[in-house]
Amino acid sequence: MTLMATLKMLPDFEMIFINFSSSTTPSLILKTFDHYCEIKKTPSGLVLRPTNPNKWLVVFCDEINLPDTDKYGTQTVITFLRQITEHNGYWRSQDKQWVTLERI
Repeated sequence: MTLMATLKMLPDFEMIFINFSSSTTPSLILKTFDHYCEIKKTPSGLVLRPTNPNKWLVVFCDEINLPDTDKYGTQTVITFLRQITEHNGYWRSQDKQWVTLERI
């Protein structure tokens, strides 16, 4: 039994799959989060959390090496994923606010 099959069977987890291609951008990942999550304003700032309060959201990224590089040789999608993984959040560009991830 694979890890994904096991996680799908557990009631506390919801799985989403993102298949990367040369045209994958950070905005595509954020749009995917919009389908499964909501942003709540809290006293400590903005928090992105799954809409179902009893579940964790597990993101599986496939073909992560495919996104194109920019003129500096950076894969912006990989940099974005690294930021949300290492810092548990991201800067929202429209209003320059930090959004913290919770249960993702």
